[in-house]
Amino acid sequence: MATGFALCLAMLASPYLRGDPGLLGPEAARYPESVQVAASQIIAAPGDQETAMQAARLFINTGRKIGDAGLVQSGLSALQPALQSQPDARAMILAAVGKQYLHDFDGALELLDQAETLQPRNPTLLLTRANILVVQGHTLKARPDCRGLAKSGAFDLALICAATTDMLSPRADAAYAKLDRYMALKPKMEPALRGYAHSVLAEIAMYQDWPDLAAGHFVQAVEADPDSIRSAALYADFLLRRSEFEGALDALRGKPPTDAILVRTAIACSRLKKAGCLLRSRRSLQAHLLAEKKIGSFAHAREEARYLLDVEGKPAEALERALLNWTLQREFEDADILLRAARGADDIAAEQMVKSWVAENGLSIPALAVELGSHPQADAEIMPGRGSAL
Repeated sequence: MATGFALCLAMLASPYLRGDPGLLGPEAARYPESVQVAASQIIAAPGDQETAMQAARLFINTGRKIGDAGLVQSGLSALQPALQSQPDARAMILAAVGKQYLHDFDGALELLDQAETLQPRNPTLLLTRANILVVQGHTLKARPDCRGLAKSGAFDLALICAATTDMLSPRADAAYAKLDRYMALKPKMEPALRGYAHSVLAEIAMYQDWPDLAAGHFVQAVEADPDSIRSAALYADFLLRRSEFEGALDALRGKPPTDAILVRTAIACSRLKKAGCLLRSRRSLQAHLLAEKKIGSFAHAREEARYLLDVEGKPAEALERALLNWTLQREFEDADILLRAARGADDIAAEQMVKSWVAENGLSIPALAVELGSHPQADAEIMPGRGSAL
């Protein structure tokens, strides 16, 4: 009773009710009730780091789920007292997850390295760091963390992690075969983890141009974990590449309106000439991107580049965003949008950046083979960043 009374008093005194935007910003009322209550609990117990930690976890996880960078940032703000006091591996790892979402990869890696001195075999730490390194294109550096997952007892995650590091390499077929055999012999697995594994298998098959295998694994991924945004987005990409636009919309339907979901929806609606659908997805995506820019985040420059190229038909503007994104992450989708935008803007120097990346890292990506053909003006004199000088 006393706790409830204190919480009521805190809520009455809350800046959200007095018109002060407070921790959640000026539109606090639009968030789920659980998020609003957690924010009020922080106010009721300003020195309670455990309360702040629980609220921060809710903010970060909810923000990632609904595609709200501002809410993730609020979670990081709530963690600051814990991060500034005595070393706490839980706070460091949670903050790293939030920074990863905002694409502050260097900040996330710094926190994970610090947390490793306290919990060297923490599976979340190891998997998060491996994923960041893979996103940055540092697959060799990620492999020790995959092995660390096995040593920590997370054998399923270790095998999925290892397959991810080989996804774009000449070893992709062997990695696929190993994980595929393992999944066939694994009768019991958490649904989310099973879905994750099949999405990785589907991704490898898609990049290796094995469409039938990719389709089968995408179906299994979605069946295992229907709520996975990752699987939905990848499956939509697979269907969009095959011009199956209605199928792509079906794959995206009902998913939270994250930037990844919205841009793929906009592309499919544009191809199908569904004006209402396109207008809704365009407005939502533009609102998300504007909100991110207001907090100084360019985490989803890739999605903006895809929107500008595939919906608006503005290759020069798309290339600008794709080049910014290339400084943050280097996976298949990043190479794909940079290559296509460079081609559309007739920028041979930008196109060469992708070709050099493939060659220097010894990558094997059959799905990019057609696009990696010779540019019609490849021998023309160029000025870096300005395309052909002719």
